Amino acid sequence: MAVQEKYQSLIDLAQKKGVTGLKVHEQEGVLYVSGTAPNTEVKEAVWQIYESIDPEMKTGDLVLDIAQAGSITEQQTYLVKPGDSLGTIAKLYPGLTWNAIFEANKDTIRDPNLIHPGQKLKIP
Repeated sequence: MAVQEKYQSLIDLAQKKGVTGLKVHEQEGVLYVSGTAPNTEVKEAVWQIYESIDPEMKTGDLVLDIAQAGSITEQQTYLVKPGDSLGTIAKLYPGLTWNAIFEANKDTIRDPNLIHPGQKLKIP
């Protein structure tokens, strides 16, 4: 199975949900997908498809770079889901580390290993 076929549902969703500037190319067994999502919900939906295809995000066959329109000025929040950790949440936001999320939420998180479903986290 070609890598693009593996992630075709992710590409289809991105197109359907209005990701602008969508670029998809495969090189040496790695699929590169980039574009700009119109809002947080679309960006998270694309990342959720990725997580459903590769739950551990360990295969290394996809580079997903979905920016969010207006994200520079907006304060983003993330609603913690069962099974989330600061590390898995950080993977949803390219360039972000679990430590940066922890630092931004020290007012509500005392231990970075203890987050709970339903908790809202600020995304710096």
